[in-house]
Amino acid sequence: MLAVVIGTISANAQVNTDVVQSINKIKRDTTFIYAEATMKDLNESFNGACAILEMKVGDWVRSQHPNEDIEVCVVKAKQHFFQLETRRGEFYRAFVYVHKGDVMPVADKREIAVFEVSPVTLSDQLTSTPSVIIEEKSIAAPQVLLIELTSEEKRMAGIKNFDEVEPYIKDLKNKGNLKRYGKYATIPESEDCYLFVYDKQGNIPALLRKSASIQYNLITLKEDNVKNYKNCGAIWFQLK
Repeated sequence: MLAVVIGTISANAQVNTDVVQSINKIKRDTTFIYAEATMKDLNESFNGACAILEMKVGDWVRSQHPNEDIEVCVVKAKQHFFQLETRRGEFYRAFVYVHKGDVMPVADKREIAVFEVSPVTLSDQLTSTPSVIIEEKSIAAPQVLLIELTSEEKRMAGIKNFDEVEPYIKDLKNKGNLKRYGKYATIPESEDCYLFVYDKQGNIPALLRKSASIQYNLITLKEDNVKNYKNCGAIWFQLK
């Protein structure tokens, strides 16, 4: 029993060290804007850090791009906030950051805004710019399919808002049903997976089942493709 406890403490210490290293790396990178807060409650820590980051984003836009609409830039930046957490004794340290390239409004681009959870903890986020550009391709007319959804797929299809995605992913992980998931740029080309597609308003216009090179929309029950959804985000995941 003692050996197990020691091993757990050692693992947790390593996780904390890895996250601190990631935070320090982001702080040294001038392409990011960041903020942090330390409190006893984790949610309060992140809420405080996010509030500070919103103000810092507004200040940066005001000084570097005075002709831009600050409120619009802040709203866009919030769609790309990523977070890390560490412990300081009984306190939670919440670190929130955004890439400067994801603050300014995007013109004449089809942007997919994505996030990825690292293997360390569910709340750890990627430390690189979370944007990829999707090339437009000619897509054949969708074909109506005869698909019988599994009980889990029916549950997925019931998710209508982006705010429901993370709790769903966490629930899969807690139940031991989540294999892995991540940003669109890391989607496994030769493996089956699912994709939640979400727009800037946080709606879920598509739930895709990717099988080899074919993608099916489990909401419309038609053949579909993530590239059909301009200015939307995509998150892929796999079930065990």
